[in-house]
Amino acid sequence: MGANSSSISELPENEYLKKLSGAEPISENDPFWNQLLSFSFTTPTNSADLKLLEEATISVCKSLAGLWTVFTLGGVGSKSSPQLEQCSPLANQSLLLLLVLANLTDAPDTPNPYRQAIMSFKNTQDNTAFSSSNPHAFQINFNSLYTALCEQQKSDQATLLLYMLLHQNGNVRTYVLARTDIENLVLPILEILYHVEERNSHHVYMALIILLILTEDDGFNRSIHEVILKNITWYAERVLTEISLGSLLILVVIRTIQYNMTRTRDKYLHTNCLAALANMSAQFRSLHQYAAQRIISLFSLLSKKHNKVLEQATQSLRGSLGSNDSPLPDYVISFFSSRLEQAGAELSVERVLEIIKQGAVALPKDRLRKFPELKFKYVEEEQPEEFFIPYVWSLVYNSAVALYWNPHDIQLFTMDSG
Repeated sequence: MGANSSSISELPENEYLKKLSGAEPISENDPFWNQLLSFSFTTPTNSADLKLLEEATISVCKSLAGLWTVFTLGGVGSKSSPQLEQCSPLANQSLLLLLVLANLTDAPDTPNPYRQAIMSFKNTQDNTAFSSSNPHAFQINFNSLYTALCEQQKSDQATLLLYMLLHQNGNVRTYVLARTDIENLVLPILEILYHVEERNSHHVYMALIILLILTEDDGFNRSIHEVILKNITWYAERVLTEISLGSLLILVVIRTIQYNMTRTRDKYLHTNCLAALANMSAQFRSLHQYAAQRIISLFSLLSKKHNKVLEQATQSLRGSLGSNDSPLPDYVISFFSSRLEQAGAELSVERVLEIIKQGAVALPKDRLRKFPELKFKYVEEEQPEEFFIPYVWSLVYNSAVALYWNPHDIQLFTMDSG
């Protein structure tokens, strides 16, 4: 420091130290730096002076420590941090960088190399040769990747990465669908949907689309009914001491539909929930009684309010007719809907089920025709970057390990999009 002198007792109020440890950026050409360096103070020579120095500078040191944790990826930023980010700041920062790079738009003549790498990397146990046309391919341990993804789904960015990998990388999708412990991945996704009111809409969208992608596979739809779960503590509506993963998935998706119908009324969410149910319906097996009741309740609700989407919902009831070769054409929908209307309003679940069973016996079988199995496939919008780029940058802004961002300068996304 320079010619100007400060006593130790004056250090807490030194305006230059306050500015140095503050949150506002300082230009490298700012005269502040010369003014800061012009000050000096007497070097402590005994323990009393050292104690006085420590007490005088404690507030400044705390502020500087906060800045230091930012640069060492330790943890202060625009908003408070989830536990994941505090425990693994470097991993979180790396993931955010990866998401930013992978969502850059393509150059006129060159595809985004980071996205190309995301789309093509392989398992370290895959010995097949890389294609010479793809210079960005690499290998990674899929088992470690799968374990990390299963553990981190409370984080928006981890769920977004899982979506990207399942949607864009066929190697990852094949590996995930072949896992015998698929419940480790599906349960955290279901928990996101179950706590829909506590999650931002983007996180819910990603979780639901992941389920839709998984339900495109018939093997997945069969295997989830063979996985038996015990004591699902986060499901509060009913005690579930033993239930199949498939039945739990049905319960959570139907709950999301009903939440959406009464609260958010989001057409996109509604459509994807029904599509996931329809994809699973042909493989419904040994459903939990409560899951079967919820399907009937959903059918009853939709038959009264949403006739245009009945074709999707009633696909779930094919097994009630006793034959997978006798799907429900339009006149069957009208047949059951009219019987429900004739029975009056405010029907109990048991009464609706009884009416459907009686109707199934009376249904004219000679009029049944082969009805194609409902199958829905997720397809991104024409310009997905309009959704994903603002979403990714909102995650960067909201991350506790990010550098400070002036909220007044943000133009890419709204402040409530995180």
